Amino acid sequence: MSPKPLFTLISVIVVYTLLSLYRPGGLMAYVLPAICWSLIALITLYTYGLEKIRTWFSKSVTIMAALTATLQIFALIFVSFFTGFGRSPYAFTPTAITINIIYFSSALIGIELSRAYLIKSCPKRKIIGGIALTALFYTFISFPLTKFLTLGAPADTAEFLGSDLLPALAQSLLATYLALLGGPTASIAYLGTLQAFEWLCPILPNPPWAIKALITALIPIMGFLTVNQTVSPFKLMRFGIVSRSEATGRTRKTKKSSPLSWMTIAIIALILVWGSTGLLGFQPNIIASGSMRPTLDVGDIAVTVQTSPDKIMVGDIIQYWRQGETTPTIHRVIEIYKSGGTTYFVTKGDANNAPDDPITPTQTVGKLVITIPKLGWASIYLKTFTVNVWTFFTNNPAIAYTTITLASAISIYGTHRHRNQPFRKLGRRLGR
Repeated sequence: MSPKPLFTLISVIVVYTLLSLYRPGGLMAYVLPAICWSLIALITLYTYGLEKIRTWFSKSVTIMAALTATLQIFALIFVSFFTGFGRSPYAFTPTAITINIIYFSSALIGIELSRAYLIKSCPKRKIIGGIALTALFYTFISFPLTKFLTLGAPADTAEFLGSDLLPALAQSLLATYLALLGGPTASIAYLGTLQAFEWLCPILPNPPWAIKALITALIPIMGFLTVNQTVSPFKLMRFGIVSRSEATGRTRKTKKSSPLSWMTIAIIALILVWGSTGLLGFQPNIIASGSMRPTLDVGDIAVTVQTSPDKIMVGDIIQYWRQGETTPTIHRVIEIYKSGGTTYFVTKGDANNAPDDPITPTQTVGKLVITIPKLGWASIYLKTFTVNVWTFFTNNPAIAYTTITLASAISIYGTHRHRNQPFRKLGRRLGR
């Protein structure tokens, strides 16, 4: 390794060791890391130059990086609809938010600039080994040194490996590959999106560690394979990932995917996830009972829109919350009356013999506007399957860890087998 990259590597190790061994309290717990990682960023900018770093930028790779992070976030959100959410441990006063932003963004920029510099300094003929070693190094420094020195019982160690170390390694591998192909901007787009969500969102997904580990390990691996498939083979050849003949062969066999198609998929996922919460003004609901037959049957999707209570009329089908119930009800309004200055709605299922208890306007959610027959059965089966998988892995953490490890091994083997040029190339070199 040449002197400049070696100096950057040593600087990162010194900062990591200092922050691991010396942990001040109060405001200095945020100020000292921010200063240290900012120095790393300045050292990297000084040794390589801002103009050179700008030439590394790749718009398409950066977009794919941000979309991968978005997919990972929404996968966690989707699972948490079945498992629950939790409150963020961070404070959300204006001062606290400012301090948090400075704290995580300084570390993010310093680490990713140094990561990009180190992987870009790696010789082409050793680039695969460089990716692996760089990913391992930045995985290691993502945990305090004391974490490795205080591992306890085998069960705790297994949980740490499955829930923390393996996902961190998968994310670091993707970030390193992104930094190679698109510079620090690409890796910041990926990790920065994840960290901004974690630090700045007051409500966070809170799935069990086994489910979270599956998502946070598999999504980055999928992102790695997607980037490897989407980026031009000749660009991979320029970085030493594939040879000229391999790049030509891949060009003949594959079509380059458009980042626009991935953006479309992400937007659809966004609409599906957030639409189900009602935050977009409408809410699809899966009919789970036959109380509204024949108008609504089990498995139908009933789409309701937010409606002012004064616009609800007799005969409308509305969605509302009953006291003490965790799921909303969709029934037809059969009577509206006022008592003591308060408006009351009386509803009844079309197939029911008796009306429901009266409800007030504050309990109403929206009015039915469209019905999609039977399409909800897919969601019912998926929900049942997800709940069963979650219950199984929660009750069998050892199997969960084994599954994560095997899935990662299969994904990496798939890269060897089907997009095997980089790894076979490494094997040939090692064989020499």
